[in-house]
Amino acid sequence: MFLAPHADDETLGCAGVIQKYIRHGSPVRIVIASFALSDSKRYRKEENGYGTYSGMKRINELKEAMCLLGVTDYHILYPDHTGKQLYDSRLDRIPRVELVAKLEHHVEEFRPTILYIPSITKHQDHEALHQAAMAVSRPYFWNGTVLVYETDGELAFQPNLYIPLTEEAMNLKMKTLEAYKTQIGSLRHPVHPDSLLHKAKFRGNQIYEEFAEAFQVIRLRG
Repeated sequence: MFLAPHADDETLGCAGVIQKYIRHGSPVRIVIASFALSDSKRYRKEENGYGTYSGMKRINELKEAMCLLGVTDYHILYPDHTGKQLYDSRLDRIPRVELVAKLEHHVEEFRPTILYIPSITKHQDHEALHQAAMAVSRPYFWNGTVLVYETDGELAFQPNLYIPLTEEAMNLKMKTLEAYKTQIGSLRHPVHPDSLLHKAKFRGNQIYEEFAEAFQVIRLRG
């Protein structure tokens, strides 16, 4: 099970691993914490201001990305459809006990053996979901393997598990990110296919492979 603060985080950090699970017939569930179904604003550095995109476009991007990866089991914890942006970029305002309870429901229903959780970044949603996931993975509730994945803007990330990716898998990962057209920034932005490629090459170089995804092991259950 993969926990993502927003739709595209799962692709940035885990699209290669997701492909491996799907290819081997393993069940995969992706849980996206917040999703704006109404119009949203996004800062564009090149334009020195905020642009607006529709929630309908965003949901179509998500559907396309999941289709490319072959994932059919995906869920949104907090769909934002009021136009007031109650949850997106505001997960830190939700009582932690409420967020934990929603995640526990998915763990009890899906019964994963491995839980992938986002790293702590400069974005408050990432930190809120990370901390809630750590609470969910307390051993006396659920005692499977816990892995932290990287997205962008990490404050501290010490990988100790590397998963090599083939060129084919890397190309599909980049294509999946391209589905999130509203989220892609400029060439130097971390949410860009070229940036994704450079990071995968860097992680691959660390294990003498061409491409790789990197993870931090919180708990490993054999």
